[in-house]
Amino acid sequence: MTRALDLAFVEKVRRLVHETTESFETFEYAGALGEAERFFWNNFTDTFLELVKLRARSEEDREGRGSAVAGLRWGLNVLLRLFAPFLPYITEEVWSWAFAEETGISSIHKASWPSEGEFDLIGARGDAEVFDTAVACWNQINKRKSESGVSIGRPISHLEIAASPRTLEKLKPAESDVMSAARAERYSFVADDAIADGQFEVREAEFIDKT
Repeated sequence: MTRALDLAFVEKVRRLVHETTESFETFEYAGALGEAERFFWNNFTDTFLELVKLRARSEEDREGRGSAVAGLRWGLNVLLRLFAPFLPYITEEVWSWAFAEETGISSIHKASWPSEGEFDLIGARGDAEVFDTAVACWNQINKRKSESGVSIGRPISHLEIAASPRTLEKLKPAESDVMSAARAERYSFVADDAIADGQFEVREAEFIDKT
């Protein structure tokens, strides 16, 4: 993985592994399942997948595509193992689609529990705050679309977003992924110290009429 957003996502997965392992070690099995479920919906399917799916299909950006696919596969591999004690059959089925051959481990129930040490193999360590900032920006854009009565997939001809200077700096490494997912053709940012760190304001959004 080479892209900032992908590495930031993997850092979030690392933290999830730490939290769920602690829950298991203290016999808080319901807590471990809850943590994994929230992450799956809030940080994987509804966010990371949506933010990188266009790059994951890109024919022009081969390096970016490889990084996105690697991040998606890494996340799925780890999440399957976290869910395996609770969802033994579906995780076994999904594991058999690719990871059984890839890892040489025929059954997910023979695979090891994810460890934080596995993440050291990736090399560079991401900044989880980059991921959270990208998600916050994307969510604010989608909120504006919803309030305007247009679909999430509606393209934007021009977008102007305001945030604090620190927040804009954190967004910068993932900026292109967020704007691509938002389908913004042109966009600009405004630095505003009055806005709390981590928050965004959509100042202007001009939508493209599909008709």
